[in-house]
Amino acid sequence: MNPHSRVVTLCFGLMLGSFCVAPATPAETRPTVAKAKLEDFAFLSGHNHGEYEGGVIDEHWSEPAGDSMIGMYRYIKNGKVQMYEFLSIEMVVEGPILRFKRFSPGLLGWEERDHVYSYPLVSLKSGEAIFELPDKATRITFRSTSKETLEVTLERTGRKPEVFQYAHTDQ
Repeated sequence: MNPHSRVVTLCFGLMLGSFCVAPATPAETRPTVAKAKLEDFAFLSGHNHGEYEGGVIDEHWSEPAGDSMIGMYRYIKNGKVQMYEFLSIEMVVEGPILRFKRFSPGLLGWEERDHVYSYPLVSLKSGEAIFELPDKATRITFRSTSKETLEVTLERTGRKPEVFQYAHTDQ
């Protein structure tokens, strides 16, 4: 798989075959996640560093503040940036939603200006958040496997799950 067909993690390298502007699932059907607080995602905050297909994956998440968290991601291979992602977890009426856009070097956007990938939160436990498209075709799981590690799993219908391992620091 080349870096241009990968979906971040944060990046997360979160890649899909089509644009996704996903409406959130009504809060009534998701009572647990609708009550989620932004602070529940604090386990993501900090620097996440790992390897992917002979390159380096580097991701930073801000601390929770206001009604969002922001993340930035880059994939470097052979000493050159292959892609960037800008990510956010936003608190909306229906509950938290993960959103992101991807960019080539030079900050040339991959998606159309008004398109964004949007994944409503479907499950939340201590140190684990699962975001999924409403059509259930793609699911992204963030899991703190220890204080020093973060695991991001990308599951897509008809494909083998991809697991991204990161060394995690709070800085």
